[in-house]
Amino acid sequence: MSYSNSSLNTFTNCMQKYEQIYILHNKPDKISPHLTFGSMAHEVLYNAGRLRDEASDGVISPGEYFKVIPSEVECLELKSEFNINSWENYFCNVIRTVAGYERDLVTNESKNGDVTIERELKLQLSPEQLKADGVITDQPLVGVIDLLIMTKTSATIIDYKFSTTRKTQSDFDENSQLYLYSYMVHILYDIPLHNIQVGYIDIPKQMFEVPAVLKNGTLSRSKSQNCSGEMYKLAVEAIHEDDPYYNCEPGGYYYETYCELQLNKPAYLQTQYLDIEAYHNIINDVLNTIEVIENIQKNHLKFLRKYDSYSCKSCEYKKYCKYWLTEVW
Repeated sequence: MSYSNSSLNTFTNCMQKYEQIYILHNKPDKISPHLTFGSMAHEVLYNAGRLRDEASDGVISPGEYFKVIPSEVECLELKSEFNINSWENYFCNVIRTVAGYERDLVTNESKNGDVTIERELKLQLSPEQLKADGVITDQPLVGVIDLLIMTKTSATIIDYKFSTTRKTQSDFDENSQLYLYSYMVHILYDIPLHNIQVGYIDIPKQMFEVPAVLKNGTLSRSKSQNCSGEMYKLAVEAIHEDDPYYNCEPGGYYYETYCELQLNKPAYLQTQYLDIEAYHNIINDVLNTIEVIENIQKNHLKFLRKYDSYSCKSCEYKKYCKYWLTEVW
């Protein structure tokens, strides 16, 4: 057994669920399609990154994407669930955008010295290292960083998030994951906290759609449509060709819509340097949570059930926890 951000968050949300997963090792009733999609998509980005690492110029051509992207007949349930009609179209845009962000991050870190890039880096703090911070346990603390870009004195920690909503400042302020990874990088690589940057590459689980054509033959100018600026401009040019008015140039009929849709991207990068005060508060909470779990086990106390109709009803472990209710639910 080991402690991780996922296991500690599970404990704080529901002690009984923690016991079912991490102590009793029971299997879930079902696996969320969101988790399945995330695992598959993380693998795609990892393999695409490895291809870039192996390329002499750090760039892979779109023709090589087939090496890492699922075939169109794979993961059909996920395609249906998230309304994705082509893995190639979806992942080509994502891979290209993520690669661009990565190059920018590497350029920024290179100002501090020679850069090392690590992908899906497995980190572990031993019980002895945790003891130095006052935590008595015989279990290690582990984590996996999606992307770590570092020099000898600085680091950027990036987590890939495939989601249906954009990350906000509260995700930085209230999510322990990036702070926990910073804690581990700080200890293992002796990098000063004020030189650690953390961030998300936030990737929507949906495809861009072709802009709608209206009855009069023009394109919709709705600024809320799920379309990229690039796709919109291509559609305008396909319909109107070199029309001096119906174009995306300043003053053109579609210009304002085009500018707004330029903000739509296959992925979004958000980074910030550590909030040191938040870091210390969150890490103290993490270490205290480990101590609480250790105390429960040492003193043979019970992992309490949670009684919350919303989260319990959708819980994939309720058949073990509240077995007398599963037939009703």
